[in-house]
Amino acid sequence: MKKIKISSISLKTTPLDLEGNKKKIIAALQDPLSQNSAIVQFPELCITGYGCEDAFYNSHLWKEALQSLNQILPFTMGRIVVVGLPIFRSPYLYNCAAVLCDCKLIGLIPKYNLANTGIHYERRWFQEGTEGVDFYTFQEEKVPFGNCYFQFTDFSLGIEVCEDSWVMQRPSFSHTTVGVDIILSLGASHFALGKHEVRRQIFRESSRSQNNVFVYSNLNGNEAGKVVFDGGCLVAQNGDIVAEGKRYHLKEYEILNAIVDLDLNHHNKAKAFRSLQKTPNSETAQVALDYKISEPMQELSKAKPLLIPSTFEEFTQAVSLGLFDYMTKTRTKGFTVSLSGGADSAACALLVFIMKERMTKELSKESLSKLKLDLDKLLCTIYQGTRNNSPKTKEAAAVLASELGAEHHDIAIDKQVDNIVEVMQGIYKKEITWEEFDIPLQNVQARVRSPNVWFLANVNNHLLLSTGNRSEAAVGYTTMDGDSSGSISPLAGVSKTFVLQWLEYMRQGNFPSLPQSKGLDLILTMKPSAELKPLEQTQEDEKDLMPYPLLQKIEYEFAVNGRNNKEIFEALKDERQEISEIQLMQYIDKFILLFKRNQWKRDRLPPSFHLDEYGLDPKYSYRFPILSS
Repeated sequence: MKKIKISSISLKTTPLDLEGNKKKIIAALQDPLSQNSAIVQFPELCITGYGCEDAFYNSHLWKEALQSLNQILPFTMGRIVVVGLPIFRSPYLYNCAAVLCDCKLIGLIPKYNLANTGIHYERRWFQEGTEGVDFYTFQEEKVPFGNCYFQFTDFSLGIEVCEDSWVMQRPSFSHTTVGVDIILSLGASHFALGKHEVRRQIFRESSRSQNNVFVYSNLNGNEAGKVVFDGGCLVAQNGDIVAEGKRYHLKEYEILNAIVDLDLNHHNKAKAFRSLQKTPNSETAQVALDYKISEPMQELSKAKPLLIPSTFEEFTQAVSLGLFDYMTKTRTKGFTVSLSGGADSAACALLVFIMKERMTKELSKESLSKLKLDLDKLLCTIYQGTRNNSPKTKEAAAVLASELGAEHHDIAIDKQVDNIVEVMQGIYKKEITWEEFDIPLQNVQARVRSPNVWFLANVNNHLLLSTGNRSEAAVGYTTMDGDSSGSISPLAGVSKTFVLQWLEYMRQGNFPSLPQSKGLDLILTMKPSAELKPLEQTQEDEKDLMPYPLLQKIEYEFAVNGRNNKEIFEALKDERQEISEIQLMQYIDKFILLFKRNQWKRDRLPPSFHLDEYGLDPKYSYRFPILSS
């Protein structure tokens, strides 16, 4: 039996923090859990961080990355270590996997398939790898650079970098046809609802069809502000997930270990493989090395596959992780929320509460003390009422804040609003009435709230959470410099319908620390309302806009499927039978008009997390002209 111990590392990196990233890599290499591993694999671009953006153009970044690589080398004695970094090979910059062994750099594998859709813009910075092998000079020695695999005494090793594992023409195909035993896949695969199960399917099926061992590593955490990585390392062999790592962890790194028996691969290959006249890809070059592995020190029990979490659980874990990293990386002391008594602000406050609960359960006392945080002051909320707010929302905000253990404030802002209205009446020399000044009178309330909540956030050294969701962003149902104010917008990656469903899920006792919530009971019995108009007008969001589930359908057809008014109508008319065809067409026309008119708002909204299969963030997800027809 030919057994090999492999360690796959899920790492929490920070862009441009090469010193911090290097220390984490070395700490993982020195960790007892990774000792005696023949192979230790880290994620893509782990030395510099994945989200460096246009800083990738800076020559000092590549030089410092090579210095970090050199400082990591002494910790690779007696094993193979693979890390990711950018490599400049004039005139191009490449996204590379560096293969280290016995304190030497033995090869550089450039990424062949650059991710350039959705939130990814890798072709802006990097050149795709090409077929063939050349050399790169490192410390006055020539190192193989290009499409190669590594033949050791006991086994052979091939490399894929993230997107290489997701496309049809994969490097692993050509590696497998020449007998490679293990494929390492270095990932920087961002979180999206349901995406991890796709990863599991990819590597499970790849290992079955190629009769190979596939090892996947991934980044973890809110790396650069807008994208959350969810970890979840995998080891797959012959169609089975034999080991699976933690996701959404709060730690600096997590180590997944597996011991694989390569004789099983050889047995299956003997049954399944016959020579082909043509290989799927061009030939791959071999790099032969005299390196023999030692037998693993201990046997690892075969890991049981993790239960697939629900969409709501994934959302809860990803956003609470994103908030935690945002807070710790900005060295702030918590979050302030303008708690309106509505669903969105309640969801934001609840997510901060969940973050706090996770911190106390998952982090050691030593780790918590290093953060220098007062856990009792991580969440501050404020209700800013006017005569247009109902007693129900005031009560709901107070009750929920008490249940969450938040520092809560309740103030009236009518006087501030009236002062502004009085000044405007002096300018216009007439009474400011709702009949003539409806929109300004609504917006002034939202804008008056902003300075108060910002002041509170500054006093507490908190980040201010903007509470808007993606549905509101799509149609501009927000007041700029009012309720749109904030440092981060944790809900802007999901729809209003999703937020309401998630709150109902939480209300049903699916978070143990909040088994029952009178606050959520109150909130979910009320119809969503901005509460900016006089109470007798019974303002409701869906009266101002349209039913939220329909808004979500139209948004998806427009932004994801790229359909126009008539095409959206044809796609939806049969499934929306409760709405007349005339009304449906009016809703579609209204949505598209509001979407185009409000792109300028989306360009100004606070940073948001990418959570769903798509987003409307103009930088990371969906670019649209500010001015259009």
